[in-house]
Order: sequence, then C-alpha cells, then structure tokens
Amino acid sequence: MINSKHFFLPLALFVLFLSISPSSAHNKSHNSSHSRKSYEGCFSKVYAFGDSYTDTGNCVLLGGLKSFVGSIFSHFGSVTNFKKSTNRQCDGRLVIDFLCETLSLPNLPPYKDTSSDFSHGANFAISGSTSLSMDFFIGNKLGHNLMWKGMPQSLLTQIDWFTKFQQQSSYKIEMEKALFWIGEMGLNDYARIDGSSISTQWLTQLTVAHVCKLMKTLLDSGGKYIVVQGLPPVGCLPLALSSTPSYDRDEMGCSASANLVTKIHNELLQAKLAEFRMQYSHCTIIYADYWSAYKTILMNPKKYQIEEPFKACCGCGCGEHNFNVHSLCGSPGTFACKDPSKYISWDGVHLTEAMHRHLANLFFHQESCQPSFDQLIRSKKGDQSSD
Repeated sequence: MINSKHFFLPLALFVLFLSISPSSAHNKSHNSSHSRKSYEGCFSKVYAFGDSYTDTGNCVLLGGLKSFVGSIFSHFGSVTNFKKSTNRQCDGRLVIDFLCETLSLPNLPPYKDTSSDFSHGANFAISGSTSLSMDFFIGNKLGHNLMWKGMPQSLLTQIDWFTKFQQQSSYKIEMEKALFWIGEMGLNDYARIDGSSISTQWLTQLTVAHVCKLMKTLLDSGGKYIVVQGLPPVGCLPLALSSTPSYDRDEMGCSASANLVTKIHNELLQAKLAEFRMQYSHCTIIYADYWSAYKTILMNPKKYQIEEPFKACCGCGCGEHNFNVHSLCGSPGTFACKDPSKYISWDGVHLTEAMHRHLANLFFHQESCQPSFDQLIRSKKGDQSSD
C-alpha cells in the first residue's frame, strides 16, 4: 500500500496546503468543466474502437456476456446517476463518455444498436475484443474467458463494421472532420496466452501491428484526427495482484511481471505512432498515455479521494483484494461497495466511473496525452478557420 507522510507545517505553508486540499481539488475539477466549453463545436462526430474499457453496449447486444454479468448492471441505480441500461462494464461512465461530454456531444451509441441515432458518431468497441483473430485462439485452444461466452470478437471485426458503416450508413461520416478514438487494445490477447507456450514478444509485435492496421485504414480513408490509447498498468488490477506472488511487485505495489508486458507494448506502440506522424504529417495523431495517467492517480490517491487503490468495489467480499476469479462481480454471493468513487477498480478487471473521470481529466485537460489533447483541438480549430 502507499504510505502517506505527515509533516509539521508553518502557518504559511499550511495555508498553501489548504489551497490544494480535496475541497480545492473539487473546485479545480469544477473549474475544468468551464474549460470544456472551449471544445464545444470542435468535433461533431466521434468514432470509437477498443475493448470493454470503451464498449458502450456492443458485446451485450451480441449476446457475448455470460449470464451473471447482467446482474452487475443492477447495481448501477444505487451507485450512480448514470442509467443502468447503457450496458457498460462499469458502475457508470467510461472515458469515451467523458470525451463526448467534453465535446458537448451525446453519448456514443454502440454500432449494433440499429435503432440509435448515429448522426454524432458510433462506437465499434467490443468487450473482450482481441487484436488477433478468433481463428488464432480457436486454433491454439486458448479459451480463458472470464465474463465472455465462447471465443472473442477481434479488432478485425471492428474494422469490418466500420467499413460497412461507411458503405451503408445514411449518415455522412466526413472522415477529415471526425475524431477517431482507438481505445486500449491487446490486454485480452495477453490474458489469453497466459500459461501457454506462445511468445509474449511475438504477440506484442502482432498486437501492435493490428492496431496500426486500424490506424492505416482510418488515415487512408481520410481520417485526420486520431487519439490512440496505450495500455494501463494491468499489474495494478486486483485480477493480477490476486494471481501473482507477493514478491512480484514493482515500485507502485503492482505485479511487476504483468506490468512489464504492458510497458513493452506501450513503448513499441509509441515508436509506431512516431512513424505514422512522419508518414501522415498533415494529420494529428496523439497518444493517450494511460500508463502515466493511471500512475499519477495511484501514487497520490488522497488527492483523488481514492481510499482503496488495489481493492475491487464489487466482488466476493473475500481476500485482500475483494476478488476471486471463480466468484466474479454479479455472480451469486457478490455485492458492490457503498461508495465506488473511493475505489479505482469496479470489479477487479474494469475501472470505476470515478477512475474513468480522473483519467479523462488527465487526458483532456492536463498533460497525459502526447502531444496534448489541447493541441489536437487547436489543430482542428485552425483547419476550421481555413475552410
């Protein structure tokens, strides 16, 4: 756990301390909502890809979740004002929801909800989605399903969906004016090869290559503004902490072995993004540094009113991390905590709405994007003024 240090402060420093206290942090958060108004009108459409950290309902509509997962959503009404019918694997909103709020757009509808209004974009992300194809996992007999039925859909499915949407949709996409959000992709691949003889290094190369394939598809189709999200420090989740020995810990108190995989993935992804920026110099491609944003919150939990950085809010009520892979949130005997805002993890695998809110603030209003999200907005405004 992270230890806080207490100091005796002279009066002047004490006054300074008060200026950055939680109540002041709340004011800063409140003030940041005013800065979001400057983003209004910059983008009228957003298109998103990714896994469960971005999915706003596709997996549910596909019938891809195990039956007990549905009861997770029954907790929503008691722990958040966000409607439980939105089918997110969270107690409320995701980063993609806060992105839409920042741009003053409605929540992004899942592609498979054919009754939705797609005039402001669509979400192609699928919970459990892998970068590698379904055939790869079937051929290698790699199941490892936690909350999903059968074999996973892949990023290739999302690319196919987007291509069909381009060809068949009655909505005008306007590629050069839309914002494309590529959420995290690869965690489900790494989870599925755990314990197998498949090389992690080989998988990293292939996983990043598939993300690059999606980027190239978007850029070659006229996309000009793209945000690519890196992987979070998955070793900090209750799932990893409960399945690795106590000596396997890094400076953050997380599983060092699990985090090493995501570090290597992120480094390769950033190197590839640099190549894309050179090749598509007229486009704005930014990296959402999930790792550094997550670490910022984890290393200073009190600033973000986090009291349980390594414990699941919804779980079995057992063990140090409130997590048991055989008794996942939503299954019989599990329950949700009273205040998810004090937790980083919702169910041991996914994050709470509060954590998504903190991450979104770091992405959109601070320095956790490279280049900054504000620079992307300035580029878009510059293009709008030249039209």
